Amino acid sequence: MVRIVALSVAAVLAQDCSSPASTRDTFGQYLTCMKQGIDSNYELYETEIREHGRRAALTCFSATIEEGNRKDRCVLNQNDLNQVAWDRHGPLRDCTICRTFASGALKALKSTPEEDQKCIRTEITKAIAREANYCLQRKVANFPGVPDIPDIEEGSFTHKDSVISYISDHILIQSRLAFCGERKPARAASTNKCLHNPFVGYLSEHCKVLASCDSRLAAGSCAKTIPQTRQATCVCITEARDELKKRIASISNVFTDLLQGRGAVAIGSSNKVDVCVASIKKQMITPVNDWVSVVDSALSSCIKKKPAGQNLGMEAMLNVGCRKVFADTTGVAATQLKTGFDFVNNLIDAMVERSGRFCGSHCLHQ
Repeated sequence: MVRIVALSVAAVLAQDCSSPASTRDTFGQYLTCMKQGIDSNYELYETEIREHGRRAALTCFSATIEEGNRKDRCVLNQNDLNQVAWDRHGPLRDCTICRTFASGALKALKSTPEEDQKCIRTEITKAIAREANYCLQRKVANFPGVPDIPDIEEGSFTHKDSVISYISDHILIQSRLAFCGERKPARAASTNKCLHNPFVGYLSEHCKVLASCDSRLAAGSCAKTIPQTRQATCVCITEARDELKKRIASISNVFTDLLQGRGAVAIGSSNKVDVCVASIKKQMITPVNDWVSVVDSALSSCIKKKPAGQNLGMEAMLNVGCRKVFADTTGVAATQLKTGFDFVNNLIDAMVERSGRFCGSHCLHQ
């Protein structure tokens, strides 16, 4: 509580939402307020989001099949959560190349300097802001544009092992939820609903930051405008996440379509591979972003010391994946790549969940 009061005293912020421009400025201050809250004790909030995520899973899933049948819930227990999402017992167990890629990406993350990581987050955040801006302009009348988005994850470098642990847990949870949903959709839906408000006091420290920023900035002419803008932003974050995940999930259909047309071009030819890569990249283009180019550009411009003999670009990885699919006559490669894209989807989900940690309606029930 002392921390929240100190933050309130430290910043004197003007609440003015009398015009679109002033609303934009005040909302920018609101986002900065939340960043200041997290920066004041990053470890506290990182520990809460990780531990509460685990507790939520153990609360909402059933530990055994018998209990799952009785409570109509999906099954996941403590032993499952003790696994690492990218090891040989996790969701990638049937995809060796996926595990190799995931392990390589993890090593790269751990060895990338703090300055380079911040640069990558900044570039990706600009792309996210474009998505949010496009969405909000369709939802909020006279929306003046998204303000500069502060780097909420700036403190993550010191706690990267904890962040990685959270991401692993989230991927395991989402993978099990998807597995359950393919077989028992209603059961998966009820389990997922529980995960968003699993117990009293869920993310309560985060909710205190939200309440503090509301009291300071959602006042006067901003009393309704700031909460409405925050809610619309949260809806747009969810919509953008779901749209991107849908695009990535549809990539497996690209392989199916191209494989069914094998006769048109010789298998393994550069022409066929080029068509494959172009088809996948097309799936990743939204009205405001070419996501393959966004990621490749960020990696290229931000990572100053490139790994020897490695091409970090997404396009290079897609090229390798397409070649493997066309060289394989058993269909195994295509199945493995689908597993890989599912993993990427859950990774994106984990990152969005972190950035949208103040969006939960759970705070309204505390």
